[in-house]
Order: sequence, then structure tokens, then C-alpha cells
Amino acid sequence: MNSVTGSVHDSDVSGVKPLDGNAIVRKVGRRLMWFLIALYVISVIDRANIGFASFSMNRELGLTARMYSIGLGILFLGYSLFEVPSNLILARFGARVTLTRIAIAFGLVTTAMAFVKGPASFYVVRGLLGVAEAGLTPGVFLFLSFWIPRSHRARYNAMFTYSIALAYILVSLVSNSILKLDGTFGLPGWKWMFILEGLPAVVLGLFGIVYLTDRPHQAKWLETHERNWLEAELATERSQSESTSLHTFGTVLRTPALWLMCFVYVGIFCGNACLTAWQPQILHANGVPLNQIGWVAAIPPLLGVIGMTFVCRSSDRRDERVMHGACACLVAAIGYGTVALSSSALAATAGFVVATIGVFSSLAIFWSIPQTFLPEQVKPAAIAFIASFGALLGGWLAPMGIGRIQTSTGNLAIGLIVVAALFVVSALMTMVVGKIVVNRTKNPEL
Repeated sequence: MNSVTGSVHDSDVSGVKPLDGNAIVRKVGRRLMWFLIALYVISVIDRANIGFASFSMNRELGLTARMYSIGLGILFLGYSLFEVPSNLILARFGARVTLTRIAIAFGLVTTAMAFVKGPASFYVVRGLLGVAEAGLTPGVFLFLSFWIPRSHRARYNAMFTYSIALAYILVSLVSNSILKLDGTFGLPGWKWMFILEGLPAVVLGLFGIVYLTDRPHQAKWLETHERNWLEAELATERSQSESTSLHTFGTVLRTPALWLMCFVYVGIFCGNACLTAWQPQILHANGVPLNQIGWVAAIPPLLGVIGMTFVCRSSDRRDERVMHGACACLVAAIGYGTVALSSSALAATAGFVVATIGVFSSLAIFWSIPQTFLPEQVKPAAIAFIASFGALLGGWLAPMGIGRIQTSTGNLAIGLIVVAALFVVSALMTMVVGKIVVNRTKNPEL
């Protein structure tokens, strides 16, 4: 059997019939990726729309800048606490049970945001949103590792990451439009936004119950020879990863590589969480009128998708993750530094464009590393542990720290410099992780 990147012959099926590995992977992608992208688009919208609601919601609920930042962070506290259990459930019971349950739950909780009355209920519902969405990101990356061979993985990770960009574009345009319903049937526009943006998740979750397939051997929509080829390709990868001594999660916890990846992901997660949380406020502070913020805020994710596509294709073509990932982190750091020092709408927008390219690229490439080298039996817990650690420090503590800085200084510049510094640290640690993983065959203890 040849590499997935070329044609192969399945002699067990026909003896001479050529099989195109690329075509089989594309067929899998066409079946699964649209659903995963749609699911994550909706989840990011339901998480990020608070940035647009904040202008009127904060005033009506009596939320200070610090209270708002606590609400941003508390989502990721619940998110981090339930990442590992959710991923273990996915490994045990499958994506059809786990991902659809997540979709229905976070859709209902998002709708409940329309009924918060003050800071306390704001904190509670945001915390529940994190609990509901916990396991989605690591679950999808784990799910993709069950279906997509290694040589295609970065581009499909990138394709999934497109959903973040698409969500940021849509949340900018759709949320701004929904806010214009302000006063309809006596409801403020921000309440309409949470109601109308929460319901699609419930619908998609119900549809996924009958649509998703957990593993390749269950895929009736693949031909028999296609299933056989895909299962054999993935089995070969599993046998290679299982040649290490990392056979239990406890063993993985004792490896430097895992903890370094956790800290790499802190910077990436923090940068991703901050892209939309304060972007509308920063653009407005730099002179963008409120009625134009939605359109201007859509520019960075749109250009970010284009930049990420080139970076991730380069990573797959060269089969190289470490340098690409580290450079992407440095690009994100430059972007956030530019935003922090900006004094005009043009400079702030340009900074967000650069930051977005770096964040999206680093996110897609980063997950190719644990997806590839971790053995099958520890992958669910280890991937979820990395995601949980990143969410806890990068999603919960970092936004609260930035909010505290904003309260004490009156601006976000220093907080954004902190985000840029975290990306520099992530770049350096990515290089160290790469050295450890590349040498894993010489040192089975990593």
C-alpha cells in the first residue's frame, strides 16, 4: 500500500482496481466537514456574540468592565472542567451521541442568556454555556483523527478552523443586524440576538443524531473497498504511534511534551478568545461608528481564512508542523502588538488582520501534533487535557486579568501586550515540543 497522497491498488477487492487515496479522503471530508463546520460556526457565534451585545447589555444589567470580563472568563472555567469527561464519553459512545448533545445543550443555554437579570444570573448562564459546550473542540479534533489520515490532517484541521473565521464574519454581520430589532415586541435588541442565534444549534443537534457516523467501519456511504483502505491506513498510523511507551494517560502526564503542549495552547486559546471579546470596543474606541462596526469587524476573519489556507497547505506539503506553528504564533504576537499600539481605525483593523492569520494558523497546525504522535488509547484524555488546560488559563484567567488591567488603567493596550507576550512564549515552547516529538523514536519516554 502506498501513501495516501497517491494512488494505491487494493488487491483484496479487485486485484487491479486503482484506488485514489486523495479521492477517498475527499469523500469523507464532503460527508463530515460541512456538519462539523456548521456546528462550530454556531458555537462560536453563540460564544462571541456577547461582544456585540455588550454595548447595551452591560448598561441594562449594570455590568462594569470587570464584571463583563469575569463573565467572559467564567465560561471557560466550566468549559475546562468538563473537557476531559466529554472527550472520554465521545471515545466511548461516539460523536453522534456526544457532539449532538453538546449542540442541543449550548443552543438552549444561549437562548437563556436573553433572560438574565443582573450580574449574578449573567455569571451563572455564562458558566452553564461553558459546561454545555465543553468537549466540542477537542471532540472534533479527536473525531477527525478517527477519519483523516495524517498526511491530510493539517488541511482538514484548517478546514475546521475555517468555521471560526466564518463565525466571526457572521457574528459581525448577523449580530449587528439582529440588534436593529431593538424594541420589537418590547424586547431589547441584545435579547433578540441571543434568542435567534441559540435556536439553530438545537436544530443542528437534532439533525446530527441521524446524520453522523462514528467510525469508518460503520460508514455505509463508503464503498467496501474504500472502507477497507481507510481503515488500513489509519490502523498503520495507530501501530506507529503505539510503538512508544505512552500506553496509559498516567504515563503521558509524566512526559514533558504534554505539559509543554498545554502551555503552548494557553497562548493560542487566549488569543482566540480575545479576538471578538473586545474587538468591537477597540474598533469603536479607534473611531469606527457603531453602525459600521459589524462590517469592519468582518474584514480580519475574512483575510485570516485566506492567510491560514496558504500556511496550512504549506505545512501539509512539507509535512512540517513545528516551524509553521511557531511562526504562526509570532505572527499573532505581532498582530496583537499592533492593535495595542494603534491609534486609528486603519491600524487597529490591520493589527486584527495579522493577529487573526496567526491565531487561525497556529490553532490548526498545533492540533496536528498531538493528533499524530499520541497512541489511540490515550488520545481522548490527552487531547481533552490539553484543551482543558488551555481553556482554564487562556480562557478563564487571562480575560479576567485583562479586564482588571482595563479597569485600573482605563484602556486595553497593556492587556493586549500580555496576549502578544503569551504568543511569543507559545512559539518558543512549540520549538521545544518539536525537538522532543521528533526525537521520540530515540527516546521512548519523550
